[in-house]
Amino acid sequence: MVAAAMMAAVSVNAQSDDLKNEIGITYGVGLSTIGDGIGSGAFGIFDSMFGYEWANRKDFGTLGIEYFRHLGNPRLAVGGIVAFASYGEDLVSKSDGQKAYERTRNYITVMPAIKYYWVDKNYFGLYSKAAVGGMLMIDKQKKMSDGSTSSDNTLYINFQASLLGLEAGSKNVRAFAEFGAGEQGFALLGLRCKF
Repeated sequence: MVAAAMMAAVSVNAQSDDLKNEIGITYGVGLSTIGDGIGSGAFGIFDSMFGYEWANRKDFGTLGIEYFRHLGNPRLAVGGIVAFASYGEDLVSKSDGQKAYERTRNYITVMPAIKYYWVDKNYFGLYSKAAVGGMLMIDKQKKMSDGSTSSDNTLYINFQASLLGLEAGSKNVRAFAEFGAGEQGFALLGLRCKF
């Protein structure tokens, strides 16, 4: 649906030189899922004393949708980012390999954002991006011995700081890569439409 909307916007605005809007989709490895992996490694030492280990890691990564609007200064844009990430793993007995618990965490993040273009040419752009907002973590656990489940929802503050963003393509549709830190990813790829 996003791709169809992007193509429609391109066809309507292909002749316009005044491209003030940007819609993009992104995929990266976000801060929360990386943090879960590090946390499991650190707490794995404690779990191993009781004969268990974390295994079967399932990491969806971070999928994002972003919108930016260019203001009076064509290099400056403000907008927002919505991101979704998912992470799961099992707590397994080291002695017999039996699964004791399943854990799944989903992250939904909404952040207002600002972007500044250092270079903005017809077919190439170089920019930085910053965002801060709220993240809802939905934590679900299942105990395998009796099938009981528990769920916990927690709200956190999260961010994205892309120090270096590179985009290339046509005036209207560009592929891009960003490098930095945050919920969208330490490195992320995406496709953007300007209209």
